[in-house]
Amino acid sequence: MVYKVIYGTPDVESEATEKDVKFTLVKGENLAKIDKLATFFETEELTSTVHEGKPLLVLKRKHRINGFFYGFGDKVGPLDRKGRRYVFWNTDNFTHHPSADPLYKSIPFYVFASEDARHWYGCFTDYPGWMEIDLDPEGSRELIFKVLGNGFAQYIITGRNVKEIVRQYVNLTGQNIAFPVWAFGYQQSRWSYSTEDEVLDVARNFRERGIPCDVIYLDIDYMDDYKVFTWNPKGFKNYKQTIEELHHDGFKVVAILDPGVKVEEGYSVFEEGKNRYFLKDAKKPDQDFEGAVWPGRVRFPDFREPEVRKWWANHVRNYMEDGIDGFWNDMNEIAIFATEYDLQEAQENLEKLRLEDGIKVAGTLGAIGEIGRRGHGDDIQHLDGTPHWKVKNVYGYNMQRAVAEMLKNDGRRPFLISRSAYAGIQKFGGVWTGDNHSWWEHILQEIVRLNSLSLCGIFYSGCDIGGFGGDVNAELLVRFMQFGVFTPMFRNHSAIGTRRQEPWQFGPEVEELLKKTIKLRYELLPYIYTQYMLGVLTNIPLMRPMFYDFNSPEALRIEDQYMFGDSLLVAPVFRSNTVKRLVWFPKPARHLTIGAILRKGWNIVDTPIEHPVAFQLIDSAVPTVQAPNYVDMGKIDRVTWKVFLRNKAIGYLYEDDGTSLDYLKGIYNLKKVVVTRDRIEIQTIHSGYPSIEREWLFDIITKKGKQTTVRVVVRHDSNITVPVEW
Repeated sequence: MVYKVIYGTPDVESEATEKDVKFTLVKGENLAKIDKLATFFETEELTSTVHEGKPLLVLKRKHRINGFFYGFGDKVGPLDRKGRRYVFWNTDNFTHHPSADPLYKSIPFYVFASEDARHWYGCFTDYPGWMEIDLDPEGSRELIFKVLGNGFAQYIITGRNVKEIVRQYVNLTGQNIAFPVWAFGYQQSRWSYSTEDEVLDVARNFRERGIPCDVIYLDIDYMDDYKVFTWNPKGFKNYKQTIEELHHDGFKVVAILDPGVKVEEGYSVFEEGKNRYFLKDAKKPDQDFEGAVWPGRVRFPDFREPEVRKWWANHVRNYMEDGIDGFWNDMNEIAIFATEYDLQEAQENLEKLRLEDGIKVAGTLGAIGEIGRRGHGDDIQHLDGTPHWKVKNVYGYNMQRAVAEMLKNDGRRPFLISRSAYAGIQKFGGVWTGDNHSWWEHILQEIVRLNSLSLCGIFYSGCDIGGFGGDVNAELLVRFMQFGVFTPMFRNHSAIGTRRQEPWQFGPEVEELLKKTIKLRYELLPYIYTQYMLGVLTNIPLMRPMFYDFNSPEALRIEDQYMFGDSLLVAPVFRSNTVKRLVWFPKPARHLTIGAILRKGWNIVDTPIEHPVAFQLIDSAVPTVQAPNYVDMGKIDRVTWKVFLRNKAIGYLYEDDGTSLDYLKGIYNLKKVVVTRDRIEIQTIHSGYPSIEREWLFDIITKKGKQTTVRVVVRHDSNITVPVEW
């Protein structure tokens, strides 16, 4: 059930919610009188004041029961957000320490669970400008929502468990658009592969060394003087031929896009956009707003306008005609190094400083250093006259929307990831978590952040595996990569000036370990793609916290392990020199690569660096293949099912063309496998996609270690029952 409450008088829309969603409109003061909500809420109070000349609404809501708060996307901190205060104001913030806030995204949705895991609800506060949410400060059971604006909407979602709440939230904000199947292969990136020769050398190394890889990324140096929609005439003078070579070797190419358009006479993108498509200067509304980013002086498109989105998408289409397969949208919070006003202010303040000013010197210099995080909400005006501070948080959302709308019209799946986001971004693509570091702590932090994004409806997400900033070492890279196998987007990315992170950079022993790790990802591709696509169709995330599948008080307190699909439990190593770690098993499980069998409950498990810490739960069937060099599901002629059996093991296999939106028309296959001690049933749940005949091999092992193998030939429309012989 979804309840909508309107506070104040909203005068801007995020456009995050779907138009055809049914909800019950209620008044805030009546929430505690509604049977399904009376369990949670006592009283609430809305006050209005003025902050720096702007209206500020403050909603205080008294909670009736204690519990846990999860969500808010990739905010840092623990999985349980209770006791934390978060600001939602999209900001380029590269210091991801445990208290860093705000960050790149604003997804003001949380899920509440009572301490006994019996009572659940979700809350989405829909407002695209500045917001602060304080959850249970000082243990007072009070929730405080502050919104800088005239009004906002809240959606309260009730359900029996987290699954029901997340499903309804995704229905409210939009279903995930499916990524192409190659998006689940390994992806290699760096800031920067600065020439086409370097790009081709990286690609050759993967193929010659037999390390699977699907995607090579181009960071900002592929552009001419960092100008968007251009090619560097020196480093990439033969870019079309380079892309053709990469495609021939099975690679896809993903290019970075920044929204800033360089101010340069004669540069076609600038000439088309000036005084027409760009954001305006709030102090001089007849002039385009200007700031400094990578190319120097730039202007920014107003992606809230449909005409601007079409213009931008047409330029992206030209890139795609050059052969680019996907895009990562960066710097779209909007990130601005400084404006003319910022520089003038900084110069004036510096001229006034004297050493005798003492601590004031540090304060002034510190303030200058923070210029890039100002947000510039007061400095920018949109083409329709809306001040930027009211809608800042949907800038990146609408940038991604521009290309997604074009691709949808073409019937193509997007490969679009964005650093900045707002609720509902999953309709237009996925996200990554931005500039993390090569720190052990960031493995745990990314476990929390990616699972929190899943709870907020974003099913394709990833982090910079290995860490973006700082120098990685061999052990940390291996553990980061082992974690990355079990994330939706498996991308290694690092920053300029840091130690390189390609799998062969740390000698032959580490290379062999990383090769084995990447191959495991490719062996699991049928399982991963199946679980992902089932999630797209039914609003279930691929990566999710333990309490998503196991509704128990114990699971509510676990943040350092998670489920990857319905059959695999993952417990990454996130500390150096770890030889054992504690893992909670909701049911017996088998180590995915070692084969050790673990009992239900808490276990201390060995964590040798040669093996990722991942387990197959009992009574599950996981489809696998022999690892290819790159994803091409159409060429797979054998599927091996790993079956861990006690009574009845169940598994699924999904198949489609992997590139189009035809799955929305029912053009796909879905098979269900049921394995018992005496037979195997292969059931066709849906048959809409013609595929080749394949051999299915069932490797069955019981909890007591008894093993057998069964071979079956399967067509796309088969319904088969075969005996199991021991």
